[in-house]
Amino acid sequence: MVRKIVKGFANIMCHIIYRFDVKGLENIPKEGAAIICANHIHLLDSVTIVIHIKRMIYIMVKKELMKSKIGYWFFDKLGCFAVDRGKGDVKAIEDAEGHVKDGDLLMIFPEGKRNGMAKGIKMKKGAAMVALQTKTPIIPVGISGSFIPFTKIKIRFGKPMDLNAYFEMEKTGPREWITVTKKMEEEIISLRDGE
Repeated sequence: MVRKIVKGFANIMCHIIYRFDVKGLENIPKEGAAIICANHIHLLDSVTIVIHIKRMIYIMVKKELMKSKIGYWFFDKLGCFAVDRGKGDVKAIEDAEGHVKDGDLLMIFPEGKRNGMAKGIKMKKGAAMVALQTKTPIIPVGISGSFIPFTKIKIRFGKPMDLNAYFEMEKTGPREWITVTKKMEEEIISLRDGE
């Protein structure tokens, strides 16, 4: 109940402050697990995605966002859980895998930080690792916009990536995770820069 109120408030505020151009919501499954992977350009990326999807989404965010009591309360109610970036955060990976094994939607920003691609930072392979180890589809998402008040935010939800060849493998490792991460990056960029 509290989450619905927080999400509803965020929805109203975001639609007052921004104009949204959203396409591809039909690619979000009505049930069953999926991993939503988007580029990361602003603190509010996760919020602008969550308000457009009816289902509960669990979001991996940097632990710094949840340090303060207010930050923890707000992001916890939106379904966020913390990851310690720059370290092999085993608990965050276990939490992520647990959510998709339960049939939930999971959201990860594989850049690892805002505008990572623009800074020449390679996408992290954690999302691909979780997807292949749990045989969960990845839905790429492209976001663009300045996030200046009263400007347009464009969000494009892509079709689930075809990972069946990997799902049929007995075991996957770093080579497969890197390959899938590169393909995911290409699809995210295409969605971000497309119509």
